[in-house]
Amino acid sequence: MSGEISRKGYLGSQVERRLDIGGRESVTPPLPEKIGIEINNSCNHKCYFCPNPTMERVRSVMDDDMVLRVTREAYEAGIRQISFYSGGEPFLNKGLARYVAYAKELGFDYCYLSSNGGKVVTPHLMAVLDAGLDSLKFSINAGDRESYALVHGHDEFEDVIRNVEFVADYRQKHRPDMKLFVSFVETKLSEGGFETLKERIGHLVDEVVVYPFVVIGTPLKQRVEPDGTERPFIGYDDTNRRESWNAKRLRLPCYQLWSYLNVTMEGYLSACCSDYNNDLVVGNLHTASLQEAWHSPEFQEQRRKHIAGDVRGTLCEGCILQQDKPYQPINQHLRTHDRGAPRGAPQGASLALGSDA
Repeated sequence: MSGEISRKGYLGSQVERRLDIGGRESVTPPLPEKIGIEINNSCNHKCYFCPNPTMERVRSVMDDDMVLRVTREAYEAGIRQISFYSGGEPFLNKGLARYVAYAKELGFDYCYLSSNGGKVVTPHLMAVLDAGLDSLKFSINAGDRESYALVHGHDEFEDVIRNVEFVADYRQKHRPDMKLFVSFVETKLSEGGFETLKERIGHLVDEVVVYPFVVIGTPLKQRVEPDGTERPFIGYDDTNRRESWNAKRLRLPCYQLWSYLNVTMEGYLSACCSDYNNDLVVGNLHTASLQEAWHSPEFQEQRRKHIAGDVRGTLCEGCILQQDKPYQPINQHLRTHDRGAPRGAPQGASLALGSDA
């Protein structure tokens, strides 16, 4: 596979370390070393391998006070690595530069982002870099303009390349210690594109890493454009389970339940960074601390199921088997909400399931 060599770099070694994490026998593990805060759950792109375009949650940005509180609480708990993204494009939140600056003022060692790098990013790049960002990864999932438009659903390949060049020039002049990466999800629409992309921009970045396609978390759905044309589709049958990273990602117990603090836009703690519809919400940070949510009864029970190798009836079952399996949300009342529903509703409350208008 074309990306095996790239895994010897920083990103590859970081992924390997998380996939091989130990201590998966405890249902109350210590807080992990890093936290991811979903400051926005919308995206300006519609990559055909991503569940975001069919996400059922209300699309919005995280409450400003919640971002600052969780950031501060994470630092006080001893966490020193922080990211401000998850299921959406972080540059769509106008407060991004301020959040990065706040994290660095608190003393976080490593503040990082992943972005599609499209046109919406361009006007805000300088402010975010000046705020002290330690690492930026661009997600570029094709090697040429035509393939990129198919995969991402937008013809912005050259715009993204210009943004990579801009950041490379910026760090050379101002921040030589800053890290700059590119990730590439390898799919049937981008076959052969990795080497082409690497040849074009590899000299500008620290690493171009390729991720094998796999359906993680929320299942993918076929999508139709407003004009009635069907978008390209990829699903469980396209996953190579024998590929080394996929083999580790699709085993029980899943590494995510021990190595990731995933805070959703609504202010919930999810057991999975690819839980786009809040089906694996295990804590409510409106009523609990990070530590309490990390050790909540729901999270402990989900870890027990993973340790026992029995995740039937949860979102995790279909993910591990790479099959379409019925499941129930862990906390139905926190799965999603309509625009008028309180985010901090108490356990057991009934919230109407919202839709994306």
